[in-house]
Amino acid sequence: MRILITIALFFCTPLFLVAQVEKENIDQDRIEILASAVLQELPAIKKDSLNGLLKKELSIIITNHNAFHFSFNRVKSLSIITSPDSAFRIFNWEVSYLDGTNKYECLLVKNLGNEYTVEVLQPLDSIFQKQALENQQLDINNWLPSLYYDVIPVKSRSQIFYTLLAWDGNDLLTNKKYIEVLWFDKTGKTHFGAPIFQDNRSVKSRVIFEFGGQNAMNLNFEKEMERIYYSHLAPPTSNLEGIYEYYGADITFDAYQWKGNYWQLINEVIPAWADPKGRTETSVTKRTFENKDVANPNEAAKILRKSEKQKKIADEKLKEEAK
Repeated sequence: MRILITIALFFCTPLFLVAQVEKENIDQDRIEILASAVLQELPAIKKDSLNGLLKKELSIIITNHNAFHFSFNRVKSLSIITSPDSAFRIFNWEVSYLDGTNKYECLLVKNLGNEYTVEVLQPLDSIFQKQALENQQLDINNWLPSLYYDVIPVKSRSQIFYTLLAWDGNDLLTNKKYIEVLWFDKTGKTHFGAPIFQDNRSVKSRVIFEFGGQNAMNLNFEKEMERIYYSHLAPPTSNLEGIYEYYGADITFDAYQWKGNYWQLINEVIPAWADPKGRTETSVTKRTFENKDVANPNEAAKILRKSEKQKKIADEKLKEEAK
């Protein structure tokens, strides 16, 4: 009821936008009310109006010098990520509609010396096939919309690449997860995608995973091993190959490990949390995991099942929070 009353007030009262925002008086509660309202089940016209207001007010607030390092600890309905080197900050959220469709919003705040600039990312205006999109070079005017949850800076020669992990509630049948790359050229221009993902057959500019909407998938960074591990996805039978609504995680994991200038694909690894002996080998086959001395194979399988269950619960919680 309080949320509905607040929404009504937003539509019935004039709004006064403050151009000069000081760190100590940033109205976090107002931002949270707006962000939370965007997640409510409302008609599209009202939701779009609230979403536009949220973008406008956030742009004013985060352009301010002090706001870049402000914690926003009371704002729970936005994904706010800052790169470890403070080169940029992302304000990111989902807008879902009553008809089951959704979209994503993203404000990118760049720290250029002592200057802070805000870029409002514009989503792709066309649909690429998966293979083409994995090699497509994008920018702020044709952004691959998603919800970011981690940033991993890596350096290749003199260029810093910010590897982003992202989730996308694609449609009513499938979800997607991405390993994306954000980087800035010498002029400060923003780019997405770079050919730094290598496997035995090809090089990609980003990695795209698609799987059934009712299934869960691990995609996380292991800092101590400098690798991004992920659940291996597969359909239940070979005749469903390529029909991604049937894809789900099996008991194996693959990874991309940083090799100095690129992310190298490594098949069948054991994540640190799933290795009963705490070993750090990065090339352990499924056969080794199941049949050799990895503590007790039954206990190892039990750990994996328990972890997958916990991850599924966590993913469902993230989806609920985003909605």
